[in-house]
Amino acid sequence: MNEIVNLQREVISENSLYDWFDDFPWLTGYIGDISSPIWFLGENPSLSQVDKQSRKENLNENLQWNASAGDQLLREAITEAGLKSGNPENNEGWKCYISNVIKEPDIVNERNKKKSDSSYWKDQAEMWLPVLQKQIEIGEPKLIVTLGGQADKIFRYMLKIGLASPKHVKIHHYSYIMLRPESGTKRGPRHPERIKEFKESIFQLARNV
Repeated sequence: MNEIVNLQREVISENSLYDWFDDFPWLTGYIGDISSPIWFLGENPSLSQVDKQSRKENLNENLQWNASAGDQLLREAITEAGLKSGNPENNEGWKCYISNVIKEPDIVNERNKKKSDSSYWKDQAEMWLPVLQKQIEIGEPKLIVTLGGQADKIFRYMLKIGLASPKHVKIHHYSYIMLRPESGTKRGPRHPERIKEFKESIFQLARNV
């Protein structure tokens, strides 16, 4: 996967971005088997989680999507759906691929200030589209699953401006299930029914891919 990392570093250099690989070389922005038929795409790496993980020993790529309660829910769901074997927390047995539409972790610093600025997100989408396109060309997935509304919005814009992609569907983001109350209902974070429904959504996708 050096080809993807090299392409990411080209984008960083061309746009004078913070080069997080110098500080967090394990933060590749993807994990799993790129040749798997089903992919999951989040919005972007979480800087807060990156900083938290950077204080641990034995840093490796498995710390991606393996830090928060939401990450653990995602791993449990894909394991129960047969998209990963072995211990959900280990970096083994992947039968899916997880990445982000936006690769830059320090984008999180700007989210609250600029999340309503469509031109900002469009610029980010245009910047990182070539990296996602190269990933798709290498892996040739059959189905891409966007995690949450923001990731889906950015992904749809990428499609509009030229991203070549297979079929895609959107499901709730795992952090929405674990950290936020459900809009329009009285079901709060970590509600057992919401967790069950999230896992069932991934199970159904795995059955039909």
